[in-house]
Amino acid sequence: MGWSISHGGTCHGYSYSGVDELVHRCSGILTRRDLDRVKKVMRPGSGDAFKVKPKQAREVGEALVLAAGYLPRRGDMARQIGQSALRAASANEPWMWS
Repeated sequence: MGWSISHGGTCHGYSYSGVDELVHRCSGILTRRDLDRVKKVMRPGSGDAFKVKPKQAREVGEALVLAAGYLPRRGDMARQIGQSALRAASANEPWMWS
């Protein structure tokens, strides 16, 4: 079982533990501020569905796309999730995780 992320965020399907590992890998790459933004969304504390406002989705998406270039094993995942956040933000729609 894993997350279903809107706007194409889980075309390949990502497990809860895979997303958690991605956040962990970003810790050595992103600034503290960007990492905190990513953690707020990608480590919500439960498996319950939630929505992310477009502005917050844009911030997280930009951070993940930036980190993707420095993550040899998780780069594709970071890019796919980040781009989905940016698509949601560009459409001014909530980015949904369930």
